[in-house]
Amino acid sequence: MYIFDIDGTLLYTIDTITYFINETLKKFDLSSCPKDKVEAFVGNGPVVLCEKTLDYVDASKDQAFRKNFLDSYNKAYDDDPAYLTKAYDGVKEALDELKKTGKPLVCFSNKPDETCKKVIPVVFGEGFFDAILGYRGDYERKPSPAGIIILKEKFGVDFSDIIYFGDSEVDMKCGKNAGIFTVGVSWGFRDRKVLEDANPDLIIDDPSQMVIRRA
Repeated sequence: MYIFDIDGTLLYTIDTITYFINETLKKFDLSSCPKDKVEAFVGNGPVVLCEKTLDYVDASKDQAFRKNFLDSYNKAYDDDPAYLTKAYDGVKEALDELKKTGKPLVCFSNKPDETCKKVIPVVFGEGFFDAILGYRGDYERKPSPAGIIILKEKFGVDFSDIIYFGDSEVDMKCGKNAGIFTVGVSWGFRDRKVLEDANPDLIIDDPSQMVIRRA
């Protein structure tokens, strides 16, 4: 089975995330957040993203305000999740090759489950992936291996039959915590050095290298 992180691995979404974060900041009369900072804040889901963003713009607000901000951001994003989003060049071609193996192809993200299930079909087509799992609240977020365990049990595969692709240190920790073959992709939202320090089993620099027949 092949499992793929979404943001920074399959999809270039940083423009989307930055746009909706800044639209939400504007709604609450707060200063904007530059794209490079937003890029540094992603990887742990929208809760952490919004908390770090509010800290960056020095919005010393109470928890009720922060919850309202998070809800507003999630709604804005969820209403149009494919805005400014695209697959990285070469990703679709690599996935087409992997589909030929007959192994399940799965998306797995810290992004809310409903959002994942909206944006992936827009970009790749309905039913292209065998499963899409975003954060639902009934299991721990990455780097916990809980989501991978859910997917393993869903498809009845062994841990040794899974390859996991991600672009961040959170993904690398998640894969290592699950004890599965973990591949860092260097075209995403983190520098290659961040991936190297997380000690994945493999680092690749081009989507064509995702065509790994080990699984």
